[in-house]
Amino acid sequence: MRKLALVLAIALMPAFGFGVYTYLGSLKTKAVRATAVKPVETKPKFALPGTMIVIQDGGLYKLSGGTFTELGKAGSWSQVAVSPDHTKLVAVSQNSLASELSLLGSDGHVIKQLTHDRVAILDANHWAFYPRISLDGKTVYYSFDQPKRGYQVDLAVWSMPLNGPQAQARRMTTPNDHTGGDVTPIPLSGGALLYVKYTLGATGIASQIWLQSRPLAAGTALTDLASDCNQPSLSPDGNQLAMICTSGKQSGRLVVAPFDGRRLGPMRTVLAGGLNAAPAWAPDGSGLAYLAPAGAGGHFQLWWLPFAVPAVSASPSGSATAPAGRLAPKQVTTDVDLTPTTPLVWY
Repeated sequence: MRKLALVLAIALMPAFGFGVYTYLGSLKTKAVRATAVKPVETKPKFALPGTMIVIQDGGLYKLSGGTFTELGKAGSWSQVAVSPDHTKLVAVSQNSLASELSLLGSDGHVIKQLTHDRVAILDANHWAFYPRISLDGKTVYYSFDQPKRGYQVDLAVWSMPLNGPQAQARRMTTPNDHTGGDVTPIPLSGGALLYVKYTLGATGIASQIWLQSRPLAAGTALTDLASDCNQPSLSPDGNQLAMICTSGKQSGRLVVAPFDGRRLGPMRTVLAGGLNAAPAWAPDGSGLAYLAPAGAGGHFQLWWLPFAVPAVSASPSGSATAPAGRLAPKQVTTDVDLTPTTPLVWY
């Protein structure tokens, strides 16, 4: 009898294992298939001040007064910037071969195409990303893969007149070869430029926040390679810099540091590690919005972190070692899936 029971147990083991596998697989499938809805089909938990522009599935959406509105026709938009007077947008459209910058009205209609990067010869195609409009509204800064050698893509920061041809574009930075290059430009007053530079360090490629006083100057690293910081966001008064620092890990801390125009002060972690992305300051500087996954499907939602940054004088430390603050983030959206690879636009 015991032998028969043992034989039956052995015979049933594969069936039991398959049943467990099927059950776990069904849970995984349900999680992965959790469907996001368009922003216009949902309502935020609460209203944020000002106006924010986000992207989902190639569409541009404006969030204002607690309501989402779609801007223009859905397309292949992947990144966006706004002019200082909020009347124009510069957006990136891309496919698998190239990307372009276009000038849009505030309602999302296309005014004109700014770049012409797709050509007949495949390896002569170009990529333009991370647009940012200058403080006077006359110039657009962006990352561009020129010059390049064949399929090598190291982005440099370029600038061009917003109302001029691409032929008037000028290179602003010199990227490090085979690293990915220079991205996320933030033009400052007086011709200075903040951006992210990728560098090959002792443990691999890492990112640093970089400051350059004039075009093609050597520049200065504001953060160290070990902190691996990127996605900078300058506060409305220009005195604080928010960023995501990964320290070489897959998760990223939301970090804030005082900035005096030349150097960063002590760096304070205001949100511990997670898949945090795209920090943006509130128009009044009262806190930060950012994107992070939530829910069964792991879709990226909009979050709000209200806080008052303590006044700290700048110092040349440039390392993210200050103790983490005890701040409580609030989830703003629940059912959307916002694009985390574009800086949030908030004004």
